[in-house]
Amino acid sequence: MARLIAYLAVASLGFVIGVMIYVIGVLVLPWLIQSFPSLADLIASNRQIIEALLSGFIGSLLSVVIAYYWASKASEF
Repeated sequence: MARLIAYLAVASLGFVIGVMIYVIGVLVLPWLIQSFPSLADLIASNRQIIEALLSGFIGSLLSVVIAYYWASKASEF
């Protein structure tokens, strides 16, 4: 039962984060690009920013996989 509650908490947190990312992507990002036109050029032309975003995404996926592996190992004892 505790594992189910933990998964539901993580899923709920992921849902809230996903909604926040959607709002940022739909409302805030277009406003930023319209307000600061050089921002889109900076992101598109700067390889380091794109690599940092990809590294962050891969890091978040890896941390979820590690946490899942750790949780499954901890339940065996």
